[in-house]
Amino acid sequence: MTESVNYTGNSQRSMQMQPQLSKSDIFGVLQNDRRRYVLEFLRTQGSQSIRSLSEEIARVESQTEEPKSNVRKSVYISLLQTHIPKMESLGIIAYNREQDTVELLPASRDFDVYMETVKKGDIPWSQFYLGLSALAIVGSVTIFTGLIQWISSFQWMLFTSITFFVSSAAHLRHVRKLEE
Repeated sequence: MTESVNYTGNSQRSMQMQPQLSKSDIFGVLQNDRRRYVLEFLRTQGSQSIRSLSEEIARVESQTEEPKSNVRKSVYISLLQTHIPKMESLGIIAYNREQDTVELLPASRDFDVYMETVKKGDIPWSQFYLGLSALAIVGSVTIFTGLIQWISSFQWMLFTSITFFVSSAAHLRHVRKLEE
């Protein structure tokens, strides 16, 4: 038996019972720029009105500080008629029509791993760990074969272990900061 959930109400029980989103649902939401912007702005700025979301998105899309009225209106209508209802039906956001506010629901956390952005000049964590692993392997092989004799295998193992530990701790801190 399925329970009908009204996300505009204050039913905490219904929000907790929500099933995890499928990858298909997640990618369906993320394939649209405006839905991604909604997630980003709500995550960074908290609860917003559709009007303020549409103004922010219009600024990004038009790449101007004061987008034209027709651009803002187009974004507002598409959010109100298409994107907000889709995201609300999936339980990602809650739209309170009386107060005209949109807020993220717990299901939005399913998007965190996909929304991680890498700033220009940085590398993704996966590439960092790949490089670190390659360094550890090359170093281990050169020490084992005797090409490098000024460092012992124990010292190399200790250095590699500490490097992976510090990297993992930094990564964990970074992920926790994103979740705040």
